[in-house]
Amino acid sequence: MIKVLNDMGDDIIGFELSGVVTGDDYEQILIPAIKEKLTTNEKLKVLYHVGNDFDSYEFKAMLDDAMAGMEFFGNWEKIAVVSDVEWIINAVKIFAFMVPSKVRTFTNKQIEEAKAWLKEEKVLTPKLQILLDEKTKIAILEPKEELSKDDFIYANSLIDPFISKVGKLNGIIIYTKDFPGWSSFSAFLEHMEFIKDHHKQIKKLAFVTDSFVGEMAERVGSHFVSAEVKDFDFTALNEAKNWILEDN
Repeated sequence: MIKVLNDMGDDIIGFELSGVVTGDDYEQILIPAIKEKLTTNEKLKVLYHVGNDFDSYEFKAMLDDAMAGMEFFGNWEKIAVVSDVEWIINAVKIFAFMVPSKVRTFTNKQIEEAKAWLKEEKVLTPKLQILLDEKTKIAILEPKEELSKDDFIYANSLIDPFISKVGKLNGIIIYTKDFPGWSSFSAFLEHMEFIKDHHKQIKKLAFVTDSFVGEMAERVGSHFVSAEVKDFDFTALNEAKNWILEDN
């Protein structure tokens, strides 16, 4: 069965699973509860607690779980999965990157920690160091950790006004020894959106890195962006700047 927990906050909904979870539990309890919560919230934080008295899912419940995930795909902000059931935790860890939200797993002993995490206010903590040079009209982006969706929102907040001020950029340099990747699938999508919105406003794009990402970007980048793309070794930052400026 599924029990709805509605006492954690206006934008938080919780579900406690026990015994045998059926398709009817999803169709008559979980899905209606989410729809009702969404009438007053565009995004939801979800506590999904599979307790010690959980037994199993019916096959139809597993199908309904997948369908609910697709139906509300863009409505999640955070999902906390609390359980000691190993196969559930492993499945969440494997597929979490495909969900456009933050997903974390907790043990049953950590349920209060999970609730506290859901209640945390969103704070922009950019992991991108951004240097904007008006004289050369070059922007240098230096990722320090796995990139999140918020990092690209932060980048937009700096680069868009910069472009409005100086016009089309001579170039953007991605400067990182080892590209750290993305923290989630939503971060990857936001990165693609960032490229789509800006590539026509940039003459050249340089990857200064020892990561394979630079070489891959040079090989395929010209098929997707209007900017000229080139890969440089991590030690060749000045060479990359000179390449960007050589026709200006």
